[in-house]
Amino acid sequence: MCKGKSVWPPNVPENATYHRKLNGYSLKVDGYDYAWYENGNLVTKTKLNEFQIFDGRAERYNYKTGILVSFGQYKMSEKDGNWQWKYFDGKPYYEMNFSQGVRKRKFWYPTLEWGNENGAYLRYFENGRVSEKGFYDGGNKSGDWVKYYPDTKIESKGSYFEDMKVGEWFYYYPDGKKEAVERFTDKGEFLWRQTYYPNGTVWCETKRDQASICN
Repeated sequence: MCKGKSVWPPNVPENATYHRKLNGYSLKVDGYDYAWYENGNLVTKTKLNEFQIFDGRAERYNYKTGILVSFGQYKMSEKDGNWQWKYFDGKPYYEMNFSQGVRKRKFWYPTLEWGNENGAYLRYFENGRVSEKGFYDGGNKSGDWVKYYPDTKIESKGSYFEDMKVGEWFYYYPDGKKEAVERFTDKGEFLWRQTYYPNGTVWCETKRDQASICN
Protein backbone atom coordinates (compact mmCIF):
# COMPACT_ATOMS: atom_id res chain seq x y z
CA MET A 1 0.00 0.00 0.00
CA CYS A 2 3.00 2.32 0.32
CA LYS A 3 2.98 4.80 -2.55
CA GLY A 4 4.90 7.82 -1.38
CA LYS A 5 1.76 9.93 -0.87
CA SER A 6 -0.08 10.50 2.37
CA VAL A 7 -3.63 9.73 1.21
CA TRP A 8 -4.74 6.68 -0.78
CA PRO A 9 -7.65 7.64 -3.09
CA PRO A 10 -10.90 6.01 -1.93
CA ASN A 11 -11.83 4.82 -5.44
CA VAL A 12 -8.61 2.84 -5.91
CA PRO A 13 -8.35 -0.72 -4.49
CA GLU A 14 -5.70 -1.08 -1.83
CA ASN A 15 -3.98 -3.88 -3.77
CA ALA A 16 -3.40 -1.68 -6.82
CA THR A 17 0.15 -0.71 -7.76
CA TYR A 18 1.20 2.93 -7.66
CA HIS A 19 3.40 4.21 -10.52
CA ARG A 20 5.19 7.38 -9.55
CA LYS A 21 6.34 8.26 -13.09
CA LEU A 22 2.81 7.87 -14.43
CA ASN A 23 1.09 9.57 -11.49
CA GLY A 24 -1.35 6.74 -11.27
CA TYR A 25 -2.30 3.21 -10.27
CA SER A 26 -2.93 -0.06 -12.07
CA LEU A 27 -4.50 -3.41 -11.26
CA LYS A 28 -5.43 -6.57 -13.16
CA VAL A 29 -8.42 -8.20 -11.56
CA ASP A 30 -11.54 -10.17 -12.55
CA GLY A 31 -10.56 -10.28 -16.21
CA TYR A 32 -9.86 -6.56 -16.64
CA ASP A 33 -6.87 -4.25 -16.69
CA TYR A 34 -7.64 -1.03 -14.78
CA ALA A 35 -5.72 2.22 -14.49
CA TRP A 36 -6.53 5.21 -12.25
CA TYR A 37 -5.09 8.70 -12.16
CA GLU A 38 -3.57 9.90 -8.88
CA ASN A 39 -6.83 11.71 -8.02
CA GLY A 40 -8.56 8.30 -7.96
CA ASN A 41 -10.51 8.72 -11.20
CA LEU A 42 -10.61 5.74 -13.54
CA VAL A 43 -8.56 6.33 -16.71
CA THR A 44 -8.71 3.01 -18.58
CA LYS A 45 -10.60 -0.28 -18.37
CA THR A 46 -9.63 -3.06 -20.79
CA LYS A 47 -10.89 -6.64 -21.05
CA LEU A 48 -8.25 -9.38 -20.67
CA ASN A 49 -8.30 -12.99 -21.80
CA GLU A 50 -7.03 -15.99 -19.83
CA PHE A 51 -3.46 -15.14 -20.88
CA GLN A 52 -3.78 -11.60 -19.47
CA ILE A 53 -3.70 -10.14 -22.99
CA PHE A 54 -5.95 -7.30 -24.16
CA ASP A 55 -8.88 -9.08 -25.79
CA GLY A 56 -12.27 -7.37 -25.74
CA ARG A 57 -13.72 -3.93 -25.06
CA ALA A 58 -11.39 -1.11 -24.06
CA GLU A 59 -12.47 2.23 -22.61
CA ARG A 60 -10.56 5.41 -21.78
CA TYR A 61 -11.89 8.26 -19.62
CA ASN A 62 -11.04 11.91 -19.02
CA TYR A 63 -8.88 11.85 -15.88
CA LYS A 64 -10.58 14.99 -14.54
CA THR A 65 -14.26 14.58 -15.42
CA GLY A 66 -14.64 10.83 -15.91
CA ILE A 67 -16.25 11.35 -19.36
CA LEU A 68 -15.68 8.47 -21.79
CA VAL A 69 -13.20 9.75 -24.42
CA SER A 70 -12.42 6.61 -26.44
CA PHE A 71 -13.63 3.05 -26.83
CA GLY A 72 -13.26 0.03 -29.08
CA GLN A 73 -12.34 -3.64 -29.17
CA TYR A 74 -9.02 -5.49 -28.93
CA LYS A 75 -8.40 -8.88 -30.45
CA MET A 76 -5.26 -10.52 -29.09
CA SER A 77 -3.67 -7.12 -28.30
CA GLU A 78 -4.58 -5.58 -31.68
CA LYS A 79 -7.29 -2.99 -32.19
CA ASP A 80 -10.14 -4.55 -34.15
CA GLY A 81 -13.35 -3.15 -35.62
CA ASN A 82 -14.62 0.41 -35.12
CA TRP A 83 -12.87 2.67 -32.60
CA GLN A 84 -14.14 6.09 -31.56
CA TRP A 85 -12.47 9.02 -29.82
CA LYS A 86 -14.20 11.98 -28.17
CA TYR A 87 -13.34 15.54 -27.21
CA PHE A 88 -13.02 16.06 -23.47
CA ASP A 89 -16.66 17.17 -23.38
CA GLY A 90 -17.79 13.89 -24.96
CA LYS A 91 -18.48 15.19 -28.49
CA PRO A 92 -17.15 13.09 -31.42
CA TYR A 93 -13.50 13.75 -32.28
CA TYR A 94 -12.61 11.02 -34.79
CA GLU A 95 -13.34 7.40 -35.59
CA MET A 96 -11.58 4.76 -37.62
CA ASN A 97 -11.66 1.05 -38.31
CA PHE A 98 -9.07 -1.65 -37.66
CA SER A 99 -8.66 -5.24 -38.87
CA GLN A 100 -6.45 -7.90 -37.38
CA GLY A 101 -3.93 -9.47 -39.74
CA VAL A 102 -3.94 -6.81 -42.48
CA ARG A 103 -0.88 -4.86 -41.33
CA LYS A 104 1.01 -3.36 -44.27
CA ARG A 105 2.53 -0.24 -42.79
CA LYS A 106 5.99 -0.69 -41.31
CA PHE A 107 7.20 1.10 -38.19
CA TRP A 108 10.78 1.60 -37.07
CA TYR A 109 9.78 0.21 -33.67
CA PRO A 110 7.66 -2.85 -32.81
CA THR A 111 4.01 -2.04 -32.07
CA LEU A 112 0.60 -3.70 -32.21
CA GLU A 113 -1.30 -0.51 -31.33
CA TRP A 114 -1.14 1.02 -34.80
CA GLY A 115 -0.51 -0.07 -38.36
CA ASN A 116 -3.66 -2.13 -38.94
CA GLU A 117 -6.05 0.75 -39.59
CA ASN A 118 -8.40 -0.61 -42.22
CA GLY A 119 -11.53 1.02 -43.61
CA ALA A 120 -13.32 4.33 -43.22
CA TYR A 121 -11.84 7.23 -41.25
CA LEU A 122 -13.79 10.27 -40.00
CA ARG A 123 -12.58 13.29 -38.07
CA TYR A 124 -14.86 16.00 -36.61
CA PHE A 125 -14.72 19.64 -35.59
CA GLU A 126 -15.95 20.49 -32.10
CA ASN A 127 -19.17 21.75 -33.69
CA GLY A 128 -19.89 18.21 -34.86
CA ARG A 129 -19.24 18.78 -38.56
CA VAL A 130 -16.89 16.50 -40.46
CA SER A 131 -13.32 17.83 -40.61
CA GLU A 132 -11.73 15.07 -42.68
CA LYS A 133 -12.72 11.76 -44.20
CA GLY A 134 -10.91 9.00 -46.03
CA PHE A 135 -9.91 5.33 -46.00
CA TYR A 136 -7.08 3.17 -44.71
CA ASP A 137 -5.73 -0.05 -46.16
CA GLY A 138 -3.57 -2.05 -43.76
CA GLY A 139 -2.35 1.08 -42.00
CA ASN A 140 -1.81 3.15 -45.14
CA LYS A 141 -3.95 6.01 -46.38
CA SER A 142 -5.73 4.85 -49.51
CA GLY A 143 -8.37 6.05 -51.94
CA ASP A 144 -10.14 9.42 -51.86
CA TRP A 145 -9.50 11.83 -48.97
CA VAL A 146 -11.27 15.13 -48.33
CA LYS A 147 -10.53 17.82 -45.75
CA TYR A 148 -13.12 20.51 -44.89
CA TYR A 149 -13.29 23.96 -43.35
CA PRO A 150 -15.59 24.33 -40.30
CA ASP A 151 -18.38 25.72 -42.51
CA THR A 152 -18.32 22.51 -44.65
CA LYS A 153 -16.49 24.05 -47.65
CA ILE A 154 -13.74 21.79 -49.03
CA GLU A 155 -10.18 22.70 -47.99
CA SER A 156 -8.39 19.97 -49.97
CA LYS A 157 -9.14 16.74 -51.82
CA GLY A 158 -7.25 14.02 -53.64
CA SER A 159 -6.29 10.36 -53.56
CA TYR A 160 -3.71 8.22 -51.77
CA PHE A 161 -2.11 4.93 -52.67
CA GLU A 162 -0.01 3.17 -50.03
CA ASP A 163 0.20 6.38 -47.98
CA MET A 164 1.40 8.49 -50.93
CA LYS A 165 -0.46 11.21 -52.80
CA VAL A 166 -1.27 10.17 -56.36
CA GLY A 167 -2.98 11.82 -59.32
CA GLU A 168 -4.29 15.36 -58.94
CA TRP A 169 -4.78 17.15 -55.62
CA PHE A 170 -6.81 20.33 -55.21
CA TYR A 171 -6.62 22.98 -52.47
CA TYR A 172 -9.08 25.82 -51.83
CA TYR A 173 -9.27 29.10 -49.96
CA PRO A 174 -11.94 29.37 -47.21
CA ASP A 175 -14.27 31.14 -49.67
CA GLY A 176 -14.12 28.16 -52.04
CA LYS A 177 -11.78 29.70 -54.62
CA LYS A 178 -8.94 27.53 -55.95
CA GLU A 179 -5.68 27.93 -54.03
CA ALA A 180 -3.45 25.24 -55.59
CA VAL A 181 -3.33 22.18 -57.80
CA GLU A 182 -0.76 19.39 -57.51
CA ARG A 183 -0.04 16.44 -59.74
CA PHE A 184 1.69 13.17 -58.77
CA THR A 185 2.49 9.93 -60.58
CA ASP A 186 0.70 6.72 -59.66
CA LYS A 187 3.81 5.89 -57.58
CA GLY A 188 3.57 9.07 -55.53
CA GLU A 189 6.30 11.05 -57.31
CA PHE A 190 5.79 14.80 -57.46
CA LEU A 191 5.30 16.19 -60.97
CA TRP A 192 3.85 19.68 -60.86
CA ARG A 193 2.26 22.30 -58.61
CA GLN A 194 0.49 25.55 -59.41
CA THR A 195 -0.69 28.08 -56.83
CA TYR A 196 -3.19 30.91 -57.30
CA TYR A 197 -3.87 34.31 -55.84
CA PRO A 198 -7.34 34.76 -54.31
CA ASN A 199 -8.37 36.63 -57.47
CA GLY A 200 -7.74 33.48 -59.54
CA THR A 201 -4.51 34.52 -61.32
CA VAL A 202 -1.49 32.22 -61.20
CA TRP A 203 0.94 32.91 -58.36
CA CYS A 204 3.65 30.24 -58.77
CA GLU A 205 4.31 27.18 -60.88
CA THR A 206 6.71 24.42 -59.83
CA LYS A 207 7.76 21.42 -61.89
CA ARG A 208 9.78 18.44 -60.75
CA ASP A 209 13.52 19.16 -60.75
CA GLN A 210 12.93 22.78 -61.74
CA ALA A 211 12.94 26.03 -59.79
CA SER A 212 9.59 27.67 -59.08
CA ILE A 213 8.44 30.46 -61.37
CA CYS A 214 6.35 33.05 -59.54
CA ASN A 215 4.49 36.16 -60.59
